[in-house]
Amino acid sequence: MSIPPIDRSSLVRYQQILLSKAMPPHSLGRLSDLALDLAMIRPRPLKHLSLLLFAADHGIVEEGVTHSPVEITYQQCLNFARGGGACSLFASQVDAALAVIDVAVKHTFSISDNVVDRKVAWGSRNFLTAPALEREACLKAVETGRQLVLQAHERGCDAIAFGEMGVGNTTSASSMAAALTGLPVPSLTGKGSGLSDAELLHKIAVIEQALVLHPQRAPFEVLCNLGGYELAAIVGGMWQAAELGLPILLDGYVVSSAALVAVKLEPALADYLITCHRSAMQGHQAILDAIGCKPPLLDLAMQLGEGTGALAAWPLVRLASRILFEMTSFEEGNVTNSTALLAQLGVV
Repeated sequence: MSIPPIDRSSLVRYQQILLSKAMPPHSLGRLSDLALDLAMIRPRPLKHLSLLLFAADHGIVEEGVTHSPVEITYQQCLNFARGGGACSLFASQVDAALAVIDVAVKHTFSISDNVVDRKVAWGSRNFLTAPALEREACLKAVETGRQLVLQAHERGCDAIAFGEMGVGNTTSASSMAAALTGLPVPSLTGKGSGLSDAELLHKIAVIEQALVLHPQRAPFEVLCNLGGYELAAIVGGMWQAAELGLPILLDGYVVSSAALVAVKLEPALADYLITCHRSAMQGHQAILDAIGCKPPLLDLAMQLGEGTGALAAWPLVRLASRILFEMTSFEEGNVTNSTALLAQLGVV
């Protein structure tokens, strides 16, 4: 892999450009900070977001870690691909291109379903009985993520986001996060789709048992032992996006757990992540801290996944990307440069 580190040599120049805009200095607050961050990644206005939603089933559901029936994975894929669900609604409203990709769903989709067929397996294994992912299939999923990002870029996207669908995948996400951070499992594990207190304790116990059964802590081993194929595809997709110099709009808990794996393997990737929102899922902030993310743009108590947090933040990201390049300066607007006056007084 060849993820280039962010070139920060132009930061001072962009800061000066920002101060030349016809507004009081720092008056756009965190939007100004975001504008600078985006310019370091891709110094031009952003126009086209592609959301790649990867789907896979999870063998760990055999342990009763969720109430959701397994068939919901494929049913929601069909729903999303037909324009239903929150992710499709959000994507249509913010003009983002949505693709639903089957990497390991236990269902055969037809061509007319509009679900992209990149199946590498028929779901993962129960990681209390075996490593969740077969190594070769995991590598194929990683490569699938890379290929889909390349294709999206060739179609003109200049920003990328990832979504996921997979019944049971919060258990995989929590397991990977616990293995890679060393934090207590209860601090990283929530009720998912609506567990009771007793059922949450069972979910925690399953994860704690898995961490004992799979003591390896190298990131790729953690992904194979405890992850999901959709998470592997997201890891590969993030690597490819960073290699292409694309801003990556980071979604919620499950996608962030994949980002944690990706950053542990390629630390330079962290600078390409735009933290879109803080999920209400237990432990999301701890994962963001482990990655080294900046504060999230939104905190709306969302916990749906599917890329909805990234889609909700896209209008802010798109707006911020235009500040440096399209907002008029004092000179262009024939406005007295109040920032220069403040600089003479030593205030700026």
